[in-house]
Amino acid sequence: ISGLRADIAVLSDRIGRLSEYARPSTSEAAAYTQSYVEAAISRYERDGREATIAHYNSPESVDGQWNLMIADEQHDIVVHTNPESIGTATESVFGPDGYPVGELILAAATTEGRWIQYRFANSANGQVQLKHSWVVRHDGLIFLSGWYEGGPSAEHNPGAYTQAYVQRAIQLHGLLGSEAAIEHYNTPDSADGQWYMFIHNADGTRLAHAYRGEGWLGTNAGEGEDITGYRYGPDMLAIEDRGWLAYVFTNPAHEDEYQRKHAWIVRHEGLIFGSGWYEDGYDLQSEQPAAYAQLLVEQAIERYDTEGREAALAYHNSGESVDGEWYVFIIDETGARIAHPTRPDLLGKLVQDDSEDPTGFNYGEAFIAVIGAEWVSYVFGNPTTGEPEQKHTWLVRHDGLLFGAGWYEPGAYQPES
Repeated sequence: ISGLRADIAVLSDRIGRLSEYARPSTSEAAAYTQSYVEAAISRYERDGREATIAHYNSPESVDGQWNLMIADEQHDIVVHTNPESIGTATESVFGPDGYPVGELILAAATTEGRWIQYRFANSANGQVQLKHSWVVRHDGLIFLSGWYEGGPSAEHNPGAYTQAYVQRAIQLHGLLGSEAAIEHYNTPDSADGQWYMFIHNADGTRLAHAYRGEGWLGTNAGEGEDITGYRYGPDMLAIEDRGWLAYVFTNPAHEDEYQRKHAWIVRHEGLIFGSGWYEDGYDLQSEQPAAYAQLLVEQAIERYDTEGREAALAYHNSGESVDGEWYVFIIDETGARIAHPTRPDLLGKLVQDDSEDPTGFNYGEAFIAVIGAEWVSYVFGNPTTGEPEQKHTWLVRHDGLLFGAGWYEPGAYQPES
């Protein structure tokens, strides 16, 4: 009987080894990964726990980019190609953008097995790549292996990169729940440069945004309007399944510069998930000059409200506030100019007394007549060319003062010869 048992053990060992040779080709990466994990579980059943851990902690077990991770019943890592990871908690594993890889592994581990995807550093080349991992829970242990691919390029295919970013957020929500997803995507660590997640309720209530403060959360995205006047909010809420939406928004990766944003929106289980990429080369000043003039006035009023009158006047009388042809001027309650960074000779003078342009139009009187907010067009010297040009100025009355900024329309003014 003892001899028969020995023969059976040898035969079982040979069958196990033959099964390893019968694996799919590495060109079939998904099938090969599953077979790699299945072979590890077979070895565990055949050789026992200690022998399996010893084998997969040895270099001989590594097959190209395929290696094994095993976590024990307490979720501590007992097998890993990096010896420093052994003994650490699986929950402590994070991707480069703070993505909770370890928590996803634990949530995904079932006896049937499950795929998860995340970005991770490939130890073979040191690059952060998309990793596809097959996770199986067996006999209280967690077995995992995976393969890497470059994934969509942020530089060359930002649209596909955006869609993959959103899909990983939906995966996190599916495995860890909405509370965990909202908490994660409200942290700056969750952002990847210009890519960050925003999450809304179905009615548009903002729940998560990596770069905006608590004052932003709880407001309604359905009321969203960009600085060009486009009301993107209603169009966002009108997306029933998934779709693209373009609007002008601040790019946090470019010092909050306004750029055209292309957002991928997905409705999933009662929530709206979105992220986007910003269009290189988009210049708000040249493409939306009216909106940019309004933005400058809005920022000047915000500076006045937050820093006070003296600080606002000091800034808008300095060269620092001038950007080519763009600047803000301020007029007091009497009509006197109190800030004008390109024409200090006008300071203290009443705008209604000396503001007749070459066409005979007294734009100063039009300024003084502004009660709320209004556009006034007239001819004025462009500080970048020194020539009189047609100027369109946005004026806003605030706290008794008049704040203005404008843009020049090349060729619109033709002086009489």
